Amino acid sequence: MMKRWLPISGIILLLPFFSPGQSIVLYRETFPYGAINGDLPIKPLGWANDIPDNPDRLYQNSGGDGAVYAYEGTSQTTAFYTSATLTETGGAVFPAINPSLYPGLTLSIDIQPYQNPANVTARFAIQMNGATWFVSANILPVPSSPGPFATYSSAFNPAAASWDSLSVSGNGSGTHATIGGGISTNLGGMITGAGLVFVHTGSGGTFNFDNFTLTATNLGNLVINSISNGTVAISWPGALNICVQSTTNVNGSPWNNNSLTAGQSLATEPLNASATFYRLTAFPPGGLLDGDFESNNFSAYWQNSGTTAASLVNGNAFSGSFSLLQSNSVSYRVQTSQLVTNLPNGYYKLTAMVKNSGGQYACYLGGNNKMTSLPVSSQWTNIIVRGISVTNGQCFVTICSDDQAGGNWCQADFVQLIKDDLPYNFIEGGDVSELTYVTDGGGVYYETNGVATSCLQILKNHGCNTVRLRLYNNPSPANSDLPVGIQSPTNILALAAAANALGLQIELTFYYSDGWANDVPSAWTNDTFAQLTNAEYAFTTNFMTEMKQQGTTPQYVSLGNEINSAGLLLPFGSVTNWPQLSQILKMGYAGVKAVSPSTQVILHMNTVSSGSVTYFLNQAASYGVQWDITGCSYYPFWTSLTAEEARDQINSWYATYNKPVLIMETGYNWSTNLCDGYPGQLANDGPEPFPSTPTGQKEFMLNCLNALKMVNNGECIGDLYWDPIFICVPSEGWELGQPNVVDNTTLFDFTGHALPSLDAFNFNN
Repeated sequence: MMKRWLPISGIILLLPFFSPGQSIVLYRETFPYGAINGDLPIKPLGWANDIPDNPDRLYQNSGGDGAVYAYEGTSQTTAFYTSATLTETGGAVFPAINPSLYPGLTLSIDIQPYQNPANVTARFAIQMNGATWFVSANILPVPSSPGPFATYSSAFNPAAASWDSLSVSGNGSGTHATIGGGISTNLGGMITGAGLVFVHTGSGGTFNFDNFTLTATNLGNLVINSISNGTVAISWPGALNICVQSTTNVNGSPWNNNSLTAGQSLATEPLNASATFYRLTAFPPGGLLDGDFESNNFSAYWQNSGTTAASLVNGNAFSGSFSLLQSNSVSYRVQTSQLVTNLPNGYYKLTAMVKNSGGQYACYLGGNNKMTSLPVSSQWTNIIVRGISVTNGQCFVTICSDDQAGGNWCQADFVQLIKDDLPYNFIEGGDVSELTYVTDGGGVYYETNGVATSCLQILKNHGCNTVRLRLYNNPSPANSDLPVGIQSPTNILALAAAANALGLQIELTFYYSDGWANDVPSAWTNDTFAQLTNAEYAFTTNFMTEMKQQGTTPQYVSLGNEINSAGLLLPFGSVTNWPQLSQILKMGYAGVKAVSPSTQVILHMNTVSSGSVTYFLNQAASYGVQWDITGCSYYPFWTSLTAEEARDQINSWYATYNKPVLIMETGYNWSTNLCDGYPGQLANDGPEPFPSTPTGQKEFMLNCLNALKMVNNGECIGDLYWDPIFICVPSEGWELGQPNVVDNTTLFDFTGHALPSLDAFNFNN
């Protein structure tokens, strides 16, 4: 390796040139697939396509992986591309690349000649300086007969003879691309975009493509930016698989990786008393190994800890001959893990195919600090862990079972770790609006160890991170259905303070009513419509200000409750009077944002079913209503949908509105009857197979949370349970003089003891 030395105030930097053959990854897109089935758009990955027909071209290639298909039924020229200036960007951003810094710059792509491949050809495309696009003059040598994926590469040559002019929309709005003639001037400046152009010369020509990569074989030097306060700031041309190494003795001591610099382009290092040497190094991008358990050398890739005999390679595989089995006839806890190294920093998802008998205290798939509990099923089921943050080039992948009874089992196969660059933080918790009502009536909550504990603390202990608080304007027996003050502004402020003290997020629901119905509150009954909306705005801003002043600004606010069923501030805001309903929603949105622009505003639907949701949201959009999150209630009983069917319903409509989805209510029976022996609000649990028992409720929640995480591209961001805390207390019901109709769906039993279902939250995030 060639070296140059630079001594500076007690520190010596080693500025290297890389040896030939080292591969530096500047950009990589693997086109991860984020769904169960069906084709997806490539927009969320930061790509666009100029094509004349269906833009959903991302398909499931193998397991959790994906690829893109370039198909046209007629003669046409199309383009698929990404750029640093792309307006459609939603995934990893394309870096601006200075070719002069990267000798050996190479574009590569995996292409499969799939259907009538003789009718299509492919070329690389690049964008220079954020503006002009060019297409390579040479056609990639893809076979003209169907075959497997193969890698095709082309070294970047700026000579004019290597390129033709190219016209694309630049943002995916075009119906085709146009290849012009040759160019007369060599390419110069920055590469700001890249992609592929396909020329279809006949019907049905199809190339599938995957793994678009830009690499180089050499990198420039480390550069000193500044020295101050005992530190030196250094920078270098960044790449995904480059990190800084240091040593105090180049002749004897090992070089130490500074893993936090992986994928970065600058760092601040301390000035040491002794000389310290720094250099750049390229590492081979890593990946999870033996995820299909077919290596016949399990211990070379995976490590077992705990009851090691309970984890072994077994037959009955999802694919191939082998899978992982965790099982034991007596109590056991086992962890099967793999430390995946040499990863480009960013966000990853972890997918697998699993089976699970259920019955364990915990059984989950995890990566770093993220996990998803295995759904309970005797059939192979897809599971996903989202939002795994890799900041030091490493991911600790684990499959863990904690079976305190023994005799239960789980299987895993086709485990894949895929970089998708999609952060994800799952919202989980429930509605605690009537907590004061319960505790004032003598209700007590107990942890799993039998110790009386604050209800909010128990929720926090079991992984809940968010509480929902429903606000009434002026509840009282005279004008509402609850005792004086319950769910009043004063009461909700106190509950918000208690939740915030435990680090819980807050979802606030403005009912704009004195009780359950969405009727105009008593104080506004004589208002004109103009006066009503002014009062709504003032009430919203005043209460949001009170929340903000006490340090409990809500992260989420919903305007009304299940408003697609009737409307809001009835009779003025009926769903049959959209001019007025839309104005009410606009005033609520404006009131929230006036105090807290970062608070996300929710429109709450009473179902996930496509027909009901899309009708309401189409109306809202057509009247110019703004919202940030689409909220939905999901009960198997009310919707007659399994969790997997609910997922498919959400997939069918969420992308139309470009809004994430939050499940605002979910409920499931843990007992067939209420504490008084009568049936509850949920007569049954719909099409779900899990019994109305504490274990059945937990197993439903395990399946439900995984199904919601499986919504395409992680667009379902959480689930708030209803009602988790309204336990059986004498003489307390959903309104004064009425019974409690949900004490058999809570997350606590009739006497307030925590149920196993709480652990579904504990091992999901």
